[in-house]
Amino acid sequence: MFIINTYATAVSFCLVTMLCWGSWANTQKLAAQQWRFELFYWDYVLGIVLTALVFGLTLGSTGEAGRGFLADLRQADGAA
Repeated sequence: MFIINTYATAVSFCLVTMLCWGSWANTQKLAAQQWRFELFYWDYVLGIVLTALVFGLTLGSTGEAGRGFLADLRQADGAA
């Protein structure tokens, strides 16, 4: 599990998160003339899912505190 230990690291992660909030609207406006909305939507979603998996499998499995990413996934309940 990736645990943030310093204030500067926490602030930098918050800034990156704020930049990513607007990524859907900004990239959709840039690609509006070239891609149909449906194709852009699927490309964007697959990119976000793959990025989340890469970060989860790398940053989520580093450090010695807490459980790893795969252990957390195994613990999750599949019932809705």
